[in-house]
This record gives sequence, structure tokens and C-alpha cells, in this order.
Amino acid sequence: MSNKGSLLPSHPHGARIAEIFSYGWNWIEAPNEGGTPAWKTVDKFPLKPRVLWQRWQDAATLVGVRFGRQTTYAMIDIDAGSPYHSRLNEIQDCLETIGITYTIPIRSSFSGGYHLYVPLAQEHPTFGVSCALRQCLEAQGFVVNPGELEIFPNEKSFGKCWLGEFVDYNAHRLPLQPGSGSCMVGYDGTPTNNSLGLFLSTWDNAKQVNALTNDEFVEAMGIARANRRRRGRRSTGPVEEWRDDLTATIADGWTGPGQTNQLLKDIATFGRVFEKLCGVELAEYVERIATTRPGFEQWCGHQAEIWQRSSMWARAVEKYYWPLGDAPLRTREKLPDVNAQRARDARDRIADAMQQLRFEVGMTIRELVAQLVKDARCSVQTLYKNLDLWHPNPAPEATPADGCVTAQPEGDTAQIEALRALVRESLESAESSTVTHLGGENEVCSLKSASQKNLTPGEKRGVQGGEEGLSTAAACGKLPNDWATHLAECLADWSRSGVAHA
Repeated sequence: MSNKGSLLPSHPHGARIAEIFSYGWNWIEAPNEGGTPAWKTVDKFPLKPRVLWQRWQDAATLVGVRFGRQTTYAMIDIDAGSPYHSRLNEIQDCLETIGITYTIPIRSSFSGGYHLYVPLAQEHPTFGVSCALRQCLEAQGFVVNPGELEIFPNEKSFGKCWLGEFVDYNAHRLPLQPGSGSCMVGYDGTPTNNSLGLFLSTWDNAKQVNALTNDEFVEAMGIARANRRRRGRRSTGPVEEWRDDLTATIADGWTGPGQTNQLLKDIATFGRVFEKLCGVELAEYVERIATTRPGFEQWCGHQAEIWQRSSMWARAVEKYYWPLGDAPLRTREKLPDVNAQRARDARDRIADAMQQLRFEVGMTIRELVAQLVKDARCSVQTLYKNLDLWHPNPAPEATPADGCVTAQPEGDTAQIEALRALVRESLESAESSTVTHLGGENEVCSLKSASQKNLTPGEKRGVQGGEEGLSTAAACGKLPNDWATHLAECLADWSRSGVAHA
């Protein structure tokens, strides 16, 4: 049953909720008593629109719905204890590879988990939406698993209809119910407000933005369904024609705004299929070609993060395409662990950067960290996970786990030890210089910036703010733009004051 054509609530917000969550069969409810809800399925009668709105307003009851054959939205559930809880932004970036550029994150309940809503531009087959989202996340190394990371709608099995069997899609709770702890959050995960009106207006904005890339999403659904059926990939023509088309597209580069994702995808596809590249080599190829295309400096809106974008598209394409002449992905053995491969690649880059680094007298840990982040193309967090490769006094617990260590020849090890000794001498000679006047330990606690701007409703992917009563970047504890350098300064101060590195 769908709520379309049924009697809608008189309140405009209730009517919109009933239109969005329109599948009324086998709905779920639970008492709102705190803790884990005791959900039960109600299969005696369908949930009508006006009853849905009434139950949504009841703070003593939690209510949820399922999906029908068609859907206008999807949702990704990230539990509070999940290893992906701090990677909300990465998941949003992944979705951009299949044409979903605007999503709405909310806190699902007082437990602190996230529900990432995906408003779609139009109705799509529910199963196709599920396949596209799952393969998109898995291509970037995420593991869809109950209790950690779940997709709604899920990839359900089909019942034996000739025997009267029918399998429902999984149900989920409705957003922003009073007394449930659900609220909207900024893109750093900080709660903002629980305004249903703002949620619905953001939803409408997201639909309009995602409509611009709806063709990409439709194509992704088609590929995902084909992959799941284990059939051959759709062909766009002879191989040479495909190669010529990609070459012509890449050669013209940027001719206007909003073309970065498509160009990076085409470059990555060409590098994977025809240049037979993979891993870091493919990411470097995408970056090198992209930055030399016409119009890059004028029209590319992601110049400051071109390496991250190139890496993201390289990983995505590597799961959908294979080198020309190789066996198709579906006939190969299981691919190696993506996260372990990334860790090994990061260690290799850090080791190479350390060998090529030239120290100056008085060089501090802060300066060393900043230089290595730049040369090794990694984050400060990754750098400090591999202290044994560069730090003059690595903590014993910083030794990497077995399986992630990149073996170094004896000559390289001796060279690195010599470089560490030089760092120690530089630190001793610079001991009298003061990095900050706060002593390091209190500096992070007093972090504030008068130049931080309010979040605005027009910001990409629905960041809310800018109105009276809404949170600002300063209130949310947002770091300044040069956060990597600032974090490096703090870590340097901790090193001098004897505080153990995290």
C-alpha cells in the first residue's frame, strides 16, 4: 500500500512526511522508554497517512516504515559503536561517485548513531537503489554489516511468489520524532536542531540538486544490477570506439563548472582499462592527467583536494573495471583487503619521503610533520600511526601491527636511523626556542577563531545554520582551515612537554 491518493493530514508537515514515507504495510512501532527499542511489526492493518502523522507526534511511541517496489529515498545507518562512525564525510564523498551529491545527516537517537538520508530526484526501483548503494560503498572499502553499517533499502531475497511467499525490506524508524533524541547535525557530526520544517525544506533542496546528476545514478543502478546477476557488463560499442570516446572527452578537459567528477571518472577508467594501472599508480595517473587538462585552473572547483578526489575515483573505478585482456572481476579470486593495501601504500610513501628529506639545523617535530604530510601525501593521523618510520623517539606502542610493516633493506634502515639521529640533534639545538607560549597542553582546549563563519542553508549537501538559534562553526568546535599545521604544532608541544602521543 502507498499513501498516494489517500487522505493526507491537514498539517503541511504531516502531509509531506506521509508523502515521503508512503509505504504503509508491515510497519513497526515501539514504546519510547529509553535504551534499545522493543520493536514489533504491525501486520494486521496498513499505516494510513493521518495515523502515521499522529503517531509521529506522540512522544511516547516510536514508529517506523518499510519500502515498496519503488522508492524516492534511501538511508544509510551508521551505529554509534561502528568503526565508521567518524567517517561520515568519507561515506558522503563515496556517494558522489554514483551521482548522489546532496545528503542529509541526522542523529538517529540519544545513542549518537547517524542516519544519512539520500533524497532521490524521482522514483526508482527499490532493489536497484539498494544494489547501487551497496556496491558504491564496498568499492571504497566499507563493509556493510548489521550493527555497524546498514543500507535501507537492503538487498532482500525474493520469496517464492508461486508459493505465496513474500519478503519485506527492512524497516527503519522515522526521523526527528519528539522525545526520541533525533536531530539534524552538521557535517562534523555536531547536533544543530530538530526542526521538522528545516528538515523538509532541506529535503526538497537535496532532490533538486541530485536531479542534476540523476543520469549518473541511473547508470550506476544498471551496472550494479548487472554485476549482481553475474552477467556481462553492458557494452557501448567496439573497444576502439570506447577508447576514442574517452580520449576525446579527456582531451577537451574542463569547459565549465560542475565537470570534475565526470572527468576524473573518465580519466580513471582510461588508466585502469587501457593503461592497466591500479592502486597508488592509478591515483597518481588521474591526478597528473587532470591537472594538465585545459580549463583545470579556471573551472575545477576541487583544486585544493585534487589528490583526495583522484584517489577516491581510482578506488571506485578499480572495483568496476579491469585491464583490457584480463579476466573479468567476477571470475577472479577474492580481492585483497582494501584497507590493508592502503596502509601498506601509506607506509611506503612515508618511508620514501623520509629517505629523500633533507633536514635543517633546528628543525622541530612540527616542521618535520608538516613536511612529511606534504611529501608523503598522507594525513597527520596516518603519520602518527607509523611513528617507527620517522619519529626520533617512537613510543613502543606505536609499532605497527603484523602484516602492515613494509620491509626495508639494511641500507635503507641505516639511512633512516641516521636521519633520526640528525632530527634529535636538531631538536636539542632548538630546545631553547619556543613553539608556542601556551606550553601545548592547553592550546587545543582554548582553540577559538573569531573568523569562523556561520553555516549557511545554501552550503553544499545541506549544511544548516546562519539563522538565529542555529549552531555556528565556532560553537561546533570546528578547526581552522590550516588544521594539519595546527595539529602538528600541538603535537610538537606535546613532544616537548613529555605528553605521550595519541
